[in-house]
Amino acid sequence: MALLFSAVTLTAEDRRTEFLAAGFPKNERDLAGWTAYESFMSETPPEHDIGVHVIAYTYGGGEVFKATPEEVAYFKMRADRDESFLAGHCESAGSADFTIQAPPNEVLGVYLEM
Repeated sequence: MALLFSAVTLTAEDRRTEFLAAGFPKNERDLAGWTAYESFMSETPPEHDIGVHVIAYTYGGGEVFKATPEEVAYFKMRADRDESFLAGHCESAGSADFTIQAPPNEVLGVYLEM
C-alpha cells in the first residue's frame, strides 16, 4: 500500500508557509481544514491572491491510497527529523501550481456591490 500526500507552499506578497497535506491538492477546497492553510488565509488580507505550489509524494508501494491526517502528521515528524525524508524515502507523484484569487468584490480592499 502506497500513501499519497503532498508538500504545499503558499505564497502571498512577502509571506510564505510550507506544510504537508493529504492527497494531491489541486484547488482551495482540497486545502480547507488544514491548520496551516486556515491560519495563513486568516492572516492574509483578502485582496491578495495566494500562489500555491504542490509537490505530491507516495510512501510505500502498491495500490495508492490518500494518506489520513494521522499519517500526514507522521510524515511531518519524519521530515522534521530527517531533511532528506521526502527525497530519500518517498517517490515523486507529480506537482501542480494554482492561484487562489482574491474575491472580486474585495479587490483593493473596496467592497463592490453586485
